[in-house]
Amino acid sequence: MFLNDIVAVLYAPRKAFKRIVANPKYLGIIVILLLFLGLQLGYEYSQFSKVHIETTSPVPGIMQEYNNATYWQADSNVALTNNFNDYYNNTVYIANYAASYPLFGNYSMQVQANGTNSVLIALTDTSNIDCTADGFQNLTMALKLVSPASTPSNSVLTLYSLSDNNYYTYDLTSKVAEANAVNQWGNLTVPLGPTASGWTATGNPTWQNVTSLTLQLNYANSEDITVRVGALFFRGQYVQPLTDNALNFIYTFLLQFTLQFLATWLVLSVMLYVLFRALKAQVLWKTIFVAAGFALTVLVIRAVVNLAATATLPDLFFPYDAALGVVYDPFGSLYYPTQFALPVATSAAAMSNITAAMATFKTIITAMFVVSYVWIGALIGIAVKEMKPEFTTIKCLIVAALSVAVTVLVLWLFIGFV
Repeated sequence: MFLNDIVAVLYAPRKAFKRIVANPKYLGIIVILLLFLGLQLGYEYSQFSKVHIETTSPVPGIMQEYNNATYWQADSNVALTNNFNDYYNNTVYIANYAASYPLFGNYSMQVQANGTNSVLIALTDTSNIDCTADGFQNLTMALKLVSPASTPSNSVLTLYSLSDNNYYTYDLTSKVAEANAVNQWGNLTVPLGPTASGWTATGNPTWQNVTSLTLQLNYANSEDITVRVGALFFRGQYVQPLTDNALNFIYTFLLQFTLQFLATWLVLSVMLYVLFRALKAQVLWKTIFVAAGFALTVLVIRAVVNLAATATLPDLFFPYDAALGVVYDPFGSLYYPTQFALPVATSAAAMSNITAAMATFKTIITAMFVVSYVWIGALIGIAVKEMKPEFTTIKCLIVAALSVAVTVLVLWLFIGFV
């Protein structure tokens, strides 16, 4: 019988609520809750199956390590120091801390040599980086060429694999020139891996084990050389949150959606009870509670539509500096808060593309939010009429509208999910 009541609430609500009010039972609401939880988990799973988050090495939080002079070596005529007055600043929003954070610290590494035409610096330990097809695809760095006021005539990047005899070399000359880094911070990105062009192998290096690197800058004439290095890191590897931490995903959303349903049910019921008392109408709490619970059948329909809406999502690739600030909106959808600007133009462009790609999905789930609570309000109005037949239709609708409006407001302010 309770299964018939669940379905009948959607197509014959008057008859359904007449039976529910006459004989209120909780079993049907338990079924509604289980259906809601299963579909909502499916909705989040389907959404997250399209999400790919960029990882880096070093990871955020210690990305400044590769800017630190203590991790580098150079010839005796080259001085390596940390410059706290001039550094590459990429301050991004960190959602977990609700605060902004400078990813690469508050210093750069300064390379200084006098009366020479070449500097060679070495990062002696890169922690065994995997640059295969499943690993990191790019090496990024920020350079500032302070003096001389010109680009090097020749620049070489060398990646070592397990020993000094096995390495890859890359002519970096054109990329340094294109970075426009003379007396200003310029970014350059070098492709990595078996399919990347421009690399020359010596010995028997393997892209699976990149263990150290050197950077050599050569000038045409003997000069006093000052170069600053910041934001050097490996990037371009993407992981899926589902694969990375599936159990935490299930626990987080199961808890969130259980809380959402129970809070909606309780607040809606309490508001109905309060309004009945204010109108001096006597209705048993159990009757109100069960009727409100059956009205939440609409949330199951909403979950079905939202799950179907995830089919409109393409694969979404979140850049490393944006992924740190991604949060959930009240509908359980991912977004990056627009009030926090991304300093790196490529990351900002990537997030703009993601926002555009999610437009149809966002429209559907927003529309379903409006439709579902209007629908719940209509069902509550019918239930109120069955509980108090002497109420006018307008009074029933007012009670329903106030109850639903307060419920949504409480959910929005205190739960975060609606």
